[in-house]
Amino acid sequence: MQLLSEPTGGSDVAGAQTTAMRDGDEWVLNGSKIWTTGAWWADWGLCLARSNWDVPKHRGLTVFMLPLHQPDIEVHRIEMLNGSREFCQEFLTDVRVPDGERIGEVDQGWTFGSRWMFYEKSFGMLAFTTRPTPPPGAESGRGVPGSGVGAAYVSEARRAGRLDDAATRELIGEAHALSLASSEGISRIGRAMATGKLSNQAAGLTKGIGGTLGIRQFNIGLQLTGSSAAAWTEENTRAGERGTAFLVRQSGQIAGGTLEMARNVVSERLLGMPRELTADREIPFRDVPRGPSAR
Repeated sequence: MQLLSEPTGGSDVAGAQTTAMRDGDEWVLNGSKIWTTGAWWADWGLCLARSNWDVPKHRGLTVFMLPLHQPDIEVHRIEMLNGSREFCQEFLTDVRVPDGERIGEVDQGWTFGSRWMFYEKSFGMLAFTTRPTPPPGAESGRGVPGSGVGAAYVSEARRAGRLDDAATRELIGEAHALSLASSEGISRIGRAMATGKLSNQAAGLTKGIGGTLGIRQFNIGLQLTGSSAAAWTEENTRAGERGTAFLVRQSGQIAGGTLEMARNVVSERLLGMPRELTADREIPFRDVPRGPSAR
């Protein structure tokens, strides 16, 4: 698992405050990581830690490999609104890591981490841009009217007796169009990155798709399902799935880096617009102002 985000800063990965102090041939790690998917069953973790507080934040990070199942690491599972308990928070207390399990050079962890996070953005965002799962029995054909998401919503509207309603049919059409746009957009971005027509920073575009089109699809699902998405029977668990999907829909705008950060990446690194002003870029990390909870 990748131990990146922290309670004091999720998308600002370079602002990590988990400390790594050198002690002879070992390092001692202290701090907390959060939103680590599946850490409860993982054997090893890649941990980004602060090894130097006297340089700007991107220059004082080091990466370590460490076993997650050890007495000095507590792993707590986090229950989300939809009942999932895959996200975890880890507490590291005087965790000793041999220097031989350090990845890359000391204080140069951002060089390693930036490539590491590229893969997370590229592949992680594909998961968040996946269209809502059709119900059992629905076709999953791509680009065929009446299949995939369209078929799923047609089935639900028919069950609710609303298929002849003009507003309902408009929503179904919109959901199908969004599904096609999402699928084709991701495919086009992937091909452009693979052939070098777009840089790897184009992964931020897939975040834009998932953070907008995907959420709209979840909203449409709730509208079509109606009140049964809030209170459903045992025979209609599909309605419950629509309701819980709606409750966690914004995770597509947050997980793996926020939509706002993805837009910054696209504007600055793809379109060449001026960088956003930041107050902590060229000052020692220990001098960066932090709130009381981060001290």
